[in-house]
Amino acid sequence: MGITFVILAITGLILTFGKSLLLPLIGYTLFSWLATLAKNLHNFVGPIFSVALVVFIALFVKDNIPKGYDGQWLAKFGGMLDRTGKAHVPSGKFNAGEKALFWILVVALSITLVVTGYILNFPNFDQTRTTMQNANLIHMIAGLVGAAMACFHIYLGTVGMKGAFEAMRYGYVDETWAKEHHEYWYNDVMAGKVPRGSPPQAPIPGVAHRPA
Repeated sequence: MGITFVILAITGLILTFGKSLLLPLIGYTLFSWLATLAKNLHNFVGPIFSVALVVFIALFVKDNIPKGYDGQWLAKFGGMLDRTGKAHVPSGKFNAGEKALFWILVVALSITLVVTGYILNFPNFDQTRTTMQNANLIHMIAGLVGAAMACFHIYLGTVGMKGAFEAMRYGYVDETWAKEHHEYWYNDVMAGKVPRGSPPQAPIPGVAHRPA
């Protein structure tokens, strides 16, 4: 889903702003080739994204149900505004910020993009001109907001938080990191309330052999 989202975001930006930003820089010939490629990728990758989206929501909706302790995380913004960098607010498997991203970006915005995208992708369903215009406007706004939120998420998942990228890449975190950032989930794992998961076949750099 992530790969298709990035492709759609980049091609969508080219289609939205390319004529005013790229055309003066690269000329008509190259821009024509680039715009055609972006249009075809956008049209054909979109349906793939819609299928991946349904699977993604089904897999992770349970762990993103809001809990009472999420309010504490939101009140302190996960401790990210603490200048010492030592304030960490306990959370479950996903903290309140990740849950907000799930419900706003993955569920609300992405479903809006899928519905409006299908309306634009298949005009042979006798949509009116007004419907197509409204769908185009809503699709563009949802796409820009979604891309902005995704950029913030990518920042936090790479350079913004130590250990986050390795967790997403390998699917495992060491116990120290789990307890520090997701203490409630860590406690449930250690108590046997949720599965620990199968250990990796080979050691992963920076990850303990006992994955949380």
